[in-house]
Formats: sequence, structure tokens, C-alpha cells
Amino acid sequence: MERTVANIDGNGRGVCLTEAAPKITAGQVGVRVAASLISPGTELGGVAALRADPEPGRKPRPFGYANAGVVERLGAGVDQFSVGDRVACMGAGYALHTDYACVPQNLCVPVPDGVGMVEATAAHLAATALQAIRRAEPRFGENAMVMGLGLVGQLAAQLAQLSGCHAMGVDRLPVRAQIAGAVGIERVVLAGQEDPVAAAAEFSGGFGMDFGVIAFG
Repeated sequence: MERTVANIDGNGRGVCLTEAAPKITAGQVGVRVAASLISPGTELGGVAALRADPEPGRKPRPFGYANAGVVERLGAGVDQFSVGDRVACMGAGYALHTDYACVPQNLCVPVPDGVGMVEATAAHLAATALQAIRRAEPRFGENAMVMGLGLVGQLAAQLAQLSGCHAMGVDRLPVRAQIAGAVGIERVVLAGQEDPVAAAAEFSGGFGMDFGVIAFG
């Protein structure tokens, strides 16, 4: 069986290559991929770096770490999923931008009924944001600052507010600030046009921020 995989070459260009599909191993599920998520930070940041400083002789490399699809095959010992299950997957080297992926079962979660495959691809970035908020141990009424309003930052700020906190998000890109405001983040600061330190003092009524999340590279 063959599969098509998206790669990035040494000039930072995307190329689709056909190759033999990997053999499924113990503990893995073989997934027919329906959608995958391109990370604007981790992945596109690497592309931008290659375009600025190309490596023409570099062999194209597969990329991607979050996708979703339907289980087609089961490796030995798989006990969490069955053929036909809809799953969201993560993991560099596993959940690639491809039409078929072999992913360890512990890097997959079921996709609930009513959730589309495109939306499901973001499940693991949401889990990353949730872990950040969980580690912060927020208490009702505390003030949170999220530095960086990419995908993870947007989700972290929303989760902080869902935990009963007051969230302030900071980013230097106007489009990200606009999105944060549109989804209801309580206070949004566009760095470069406003001083985040002064904004935090005003936002917190002089008490300061209780916890913060750094969500940028």
C-alpha cells in the first residue's frame, strides 16, 4: 500500500511525495486521514526560517503532528479502538499531513458524534492549552495573563476565563488581537501600541497578575 505525504524541502517549499505506507506495529492504529492541522507557529515558523536561509541540498522532510480520520487497521495489543472508529491523533512523525498514518493508540482520542474532522484536528492543541491552565492551578477571580495569542494562546485565555478568572491576552499581531476580542477575552493588548505592564496594572486594579502563560516561541 502507498500513501502521499506532505514534505518541506530545503527551500521551504511544500512538496507531496508518494511512498510505501509504514507497516503497522504493536500498539498502533492505522488511520485513513480525513483532515490535518497546520500549526502556524511550529510548522510555518520553520518554513519561514528555511525560506530566509535555504538549505538547497536538504532532503525533503515530512511534517505535521495533528490530524484526524477513521481507524482502518489495528496493531497487536490495541484495546482502545476498533476498526471504523473516528479518532483525533497527534505526534511528530506519526500524525503527519498524509492520507494514511500509523499512530500509537495512546496518542489518539475518540472523536465524539457531532464533531467534524476539521474541528477534531485541533483537539491536541486544546489539550496543550488545557494542561497549561491546569498546571497554573487557577482560583476563581484570579487575574491571568497570556503572552502570545496564536492557537494555543487563544485557547488558554478562553480556558482561563472558563475557570472563573479574568484573562488579559497580549500579542503584537493585530489579527490575533482582533480574534481574541471577538471570542470574548476580557482584555486584549496589542504590544507595540500599548504597554502591557501598565495595562496589567490597570486591569488588575493594582493587585497584579496571579499567573501567566507564555504561548510563543
